[in-house]
Amino acid sequence: MDASVDILAIDDDKISRKIILRTLESAGMVPRFAENGEEGLAEAQRQIPDIVLLDVEMPGLNGYEVCDHLRHTEATKNVPIIFLSSHSSLRERMLGYEMGGDDYLVKPFEAENLIARIGVLIKYREDQLALQAQYELAQKTAYIAMTGTSDLGMTVQFVEKSYTYKTYEELAEGLLGVTAHLQLECCLMIMDGGSSFWFSSEGSISPLEKELIEMADREKRFFDFGINTIANYPTLSLLVKNMPLDDPERYGRIKDLLPIVLSTVNTKNSTISVELALVEQSRDLLKAFGDIRTKLYYLARGMLDKQKESSELLRKMAERINYDLLGMGLEEDQEEYLLTQIDTAIEDAMERIDSGESIYYALTNVLSNIKRGPGETGASGRGVHPQSDSG
Repeated sequence: MDASVDILAIDDDKISRKIILRTLESAGMVPRFAENGEEGLAEAQRQIPDIVLLDVEMPGLNGYEVCDHLRHTEATKNVPIIFLSSHSSLRERMLGYEMGGDDYLVKPFEAENLIARIGVLIKYREDQLALQAQYELAQKTAYIAMTGTSDLGMTVQFVEKSYTYKTYEELAEGLLGVTAHLQLECCLMIMDGGSSFWFSSEGSISPLEKELIEMADREKRFFDFGINTIANYPTLSLLVKNMPLDDPERYGRIKDLLPIVLSTVNTKNSTISVELALVEQSRDLLKAFGDIRTKLYYLARGMLDKQKESSELLRKMAERINYDLLGMGLEEDQEEYLLTQIDTAIEDAMERIDSGESIYYALTNVLSNIKRGPGETGASGRGVHPQSDSG
């Protein structure tokens, strides 16, 4: 871990501070400490930290109040904050997220877990900074492009265009285009079987945002808390982070439009999932046909080779028998009887060999059909992209 990372730990518990110090020193970092909320705010203003570890239960200002102060101060509003708490309920996590937290760690915690969470948030912060300029430029461009389009018109346009989307990435980009037009900041989770695909209007998703989406009650179609709304459909969940509660008209319009957009995405998700399965099945069938084609070719080729060998052996045997009979001194009727029996046996063998040739041509015909069948099927298959959280 980078020793230059400035970590401010605000915790009134002496034992917790010792554990944090020992954990971070083992990773090559030296944290700063504050023993209460007021002291923590002063320390954060004195020197802006890279990450804040914030205890929830403290006398005076508690962790949620400190976080709210930091988020409403220009200098510290974007500093990543990890809440440290002995409470693990979904409600506590929601409250932490609503106050502006980026992650939530339950006490007691493993040292490796704290280090890992810090590493994730460092990367998350770097991604935020790198994407901020791009996001602002994209937002301006999108605003100019969509100025003359009404919210309803944009929604109808998305529904019509959804039929052309072939991948989850294209579908998510279209959905986030609509939410950007509605001036909403969103995180999207698309589910396909056991895999989850994550998308964000801001380019990155915090660990706490993922937890909130995954732990939300999926029985509720719309789940509101603070200015946030989680919308659940069978194949997707959408977290809206800035619902306009101060503008009832716009809030009502968004609540009317979101079900149209999200039900379209849900239906298209199912279609894409089937298309992906069909493409995969087509590839498997093509491979199976290829294996069968190869085996049939060598089987037919082997049968024809054996037929030629058998015909040659019978011909040579007949020549030897005719030659040997001349030297045996047999009576004419004996010789004629033997020759008749031999000719009958040879004719019977040749008939069997001829039937083998028929089988060969039949197999050749099957082989020709297989070459046409999968070749045409494979040419019409359209490849689509599969991504996972596990992915």
